[in-house]
Amino acid sequence: MKDQNKIKYSIIIPHKNIPELLRRCLRSIPIRDDVQIIVVDDNSDPDKIDFSNLPELNRPNTEVYMTKGGQGAGYARNIGLIKAKGKWLVFADADDFFNDCLGDMFEKYKETTADLIFFQTNSVDSETLKPIKSRGEKYNTWIRESDKSGIILEDIKYRLYSPWGKFFSHELIKAHNIKFDVVFSSNDVMFSTLSGHTANRILIDMNYLYCSTIRKGSLENSSTIEHIQPRFYVALRQYNFLLSVHKAKYRMNIWYFILQLRKLDKKWISNYLLYCTKEMKFTHLTQDFLKHLINYLKTKLTSKNII
Repeated sequence: MKDQNKIKYSIIIPHKNIPELLRRCLRSIPIRDDVQIIVVDDNSDPDKIDFSNLPELNRPNTEVYMTKGGQGAGYARNIGLIKAKGKWLVFADADDFFNDCLGDMFEKYKETTADLIFFQTNSVDSETLKPIKSRGEKYNTWIRESDKSGIILEDIKYRLYSPWGKFFSHELIKAHNIKFDVVFSSNDVMFSTLSGHTANRILIDMNYLYCSTIRKGSLENSSTIEHIQPRFYVALRQYNFLLSVHKAKYRMNIWYFILQLRKLDKKWISNYLLYCTKEMKFTHLTQDFLKHLINYLKTKLTSKNII
């Protein structure tokens, strides 16, 4: 067995029922002695995947762990954290892939002392690979502004929730016992919020490290109550943390989730709206409502002008 001290990067990839996309993701990772790849399968259907028939899993330092019960990507990522040996933690979703600069970034930062490194990302359609606009553009704007000014915007510390497109110090994550929430959506919000808050030395790199893809059936596009409800509760949990560290202005707008749940749950007033009045400051709740209303009206006016 190779000396684990040689491992500089541990790449953690949760997977469920998308073997061909997993293969694409693995092929985007350069083969290096200092890279550990950890694939954690979230109880895939054996009729859809045969792990013994995926040649990409036979590369050096590649490990596969099987979980039972289908507990979601957060649980799978936590398994990856337990198995990780590297100085840096890197995350990928199985349906995404890394850009060609990954190997250069591995070489550039393998001996760097920092807590967190942010990179730019891009998005494409998973099937056609044509570039598409996504929320990542907003995140890239924050990263570019931080790079230009030399001052790290707190937006990227508290509002850039996806774990991909970043290098995390393994030491930082262990020191603060930071884990992913075991929920079916938004499992990464508190992980990214806590790591951003506790990181003392943050670096910005303008390279486009990672490519996120958009595809039908992905969790990001799901609007069922099973996926919206956890997002609602995670948003409140993050709000309470941000409030405790005097950073509440970086909270998510809870009305986005309340109004989605209004369509899915007849008891939305008692289950969610009244619950928010107990969990949030009234001024924050009303401010968020006004912001949501203004954005809604702007969208309506814009669409009318287009027509």
